[in-house]
Amino acid sequence: MSIPLTGHRLSYEEALRRLEAIAASEAALPLNPVGHSFALNHGAQADRCFVLIHGYTNCPQQFRAFGELLHARGHNVYVPRLPYHSLADRLNNEHGRMDRAALLHYLDDALAVARGLGRRVGLIGISAGAVLAAYAAQFRAEVYYAMPIAPVLGTPSIPRWFTLPLATAGSVLPNRFRWWDPVHKDSRRSPPHCYPRYATRVLATVTRMGFEVLRAAARRPPCARVIVMVLNEADEAVDNAPNELLAARWHAHGARVHLHMFPGERQVIHDCIDPAQELQQVDYVYPILLDLAEWEG
Repeated sequence: MSIPLTGHRLSYEEALRRLEAIAASEAALPLNPVGHSFALNHGAQADRCFVLIHGYTNCPQQFRAFGELLHARGHNVYVPRLPYHSLADRLNNEHGRMDRAALLHYLDDALAVARGLGRRVGLIGISAGAVLAAYAAQFRAEVYYAMPIAPVLGTPSIPRWFTLPLATAGSVLPNRFRWWDPVHKDSRRSPPHCYPRYATRVLATVTRMGFEVLRAAARRPPCARVIVMVLNEADEAVDNAPNELLAARWHAHGARVHLHMFPGERQVIHDCIDPAQELQQVDYVYPILLDLAEWEG
């Protein structure tokens, strides 16, 4: 029997069956061994289930260590694989197919499972995953708590006034695959479970979704009861100003919002989650994020 996903509250048993179906479908794909979706649960529905949304071109392994720490605090945890991610062929072009519809279906599916695993649902996402967390915070009534970490609403290398027009054009222009590191390319400096290239159309689509949230937040309050925005003064990949504006708009509506900024002198990297990244500081970052995950305002 198929289970409707959008807005549907699964029982704990239905959520487990859905996880089994996802595992079976992923077993038929040529995935990296560490790239599968996974759940960490306590054998029953918990008070809170956290959905952890990894970044574009990374995979669920990015949140493995952090998810285990959340689980140790008594929460159930679900880390679903983004569409077209985790393929063993790191130079594949499949991730360029990820569009708005695929992302929203992914979010529907993740929330349906989480509602079975927890009486309250929390979302934590990083980078592109943070845009989905912010989107859910604004539009999805099932979400109690959201922590967007460095959402992609712009980059310091592109003028702010030009970001949305460029993203609008990029979402319809032919896809181009570019190296995250144009100098070293696929030199294995990045973790082996990450793709070394990104698709221009995907980044444009994610950025447009972020601006969709920003516009909506100017008109009405978010659906999430508690929101923690995590930014980083040393972040060279993300422009903080639109994210600060988003947090301010949420706060102006009376929402329980907390903005945490990692200070520039700490030199925290953009991907502050994946322990396999160079220059990582998880011993500093994780305790802060774990406490923020339980902040109630």
